Amino acid sequence: MKYNTVVFDLDGTLINTIPDIVTVVNTVIGQIGMTEKTEGQIRTGVGFGIEHLLRTLGVPEQWNSPLAFEVEGGYATLKDSKASLYSGVREMLEEISSSGIKMFVLSNKPQRGLEKSITEHLSFADFLAVRGSRVGTPAKPLPDVILEMLREFNISPESVLMVGDGEPDVLVSKAAGVDCLSVLWGFRTREELEEAGAELFAETPEDVVGFILQAE
Repeated sequence: MKYNTVVFDLDGTLINTIPDIVTVVNTVIGQIGMTEKTEGQIRTGVGFGIEHLLRTLGVPEQWNSPLAFEVEGGYATLKDSKASLYSGVREMLEEISSSGIKMFVLSNKPQRGLEKSITEHLSFADFLAVRGSRVGTPAKPLPDVILEMLREFNISPESVLMVGDGEPDVLVSKAAGVDCLSVLWGFRTREELEEAGAELFAETPEDVVGFILQAE
C-alpha cells in the first residue's frame, strides 16, 4: 500500500463538534457583553484556531487572547457534550487500524479539549498520538507539529495521508509534503476546499477506506 500512516483532523472529520463549539464560544463572548452568534457564523470561523474564530466573530483585539484562554478552558471542562461521531467513522477507523495502518490525530483544538474529545468519543480508536494546539500557536497550517510527530515515530512524509474537512488540512499537507484527502461531510464545501488547493475528495467514510486500501 502507498500509505502506512493516516493523520486525521478531528472537528468536522471524525466528530461533529459544532454544538459544543457554539455553546462554549457563546458562553465566553457573553462575558464581554457580546450577543450570541448563530451556528452558521461560528462554523464559518472554525478551523484555524481559537484566535481566528474569535476575530471572525468581531471580538475586539484586546479581548482576543484572554477569551481564547477562556474558550480553551471551556472545551476542557464542558459537561453534557452534544458532540457525536459522524456515521460510519467508527467502522472506518476500525478497518484502517485492522489493516495495520498507523493512525494519528492533528487538530487545531487545544490539547486538553482534544484529549477530552478523544476520551469521550474515540476511546476505541488506536491512535499512536494526538496533537492539538496551544493558544497563540495553532498546529495547522504550519507544518511544524505534524513533522515533529512524524519524526518522533520515524515516519516518512511520502507514506502519509492527511484526512480532514478544512482548508488548514489542505495547507498543512502541502507544507509538510504529505498527500491530503478532503472529506465532504464536515464544515466546508467542496468549492471552499478547492479554493484552498484540495484535489482529492471523499464523500463518505467508506470512500476514505477505499481510497487508502487501493492507493499504490
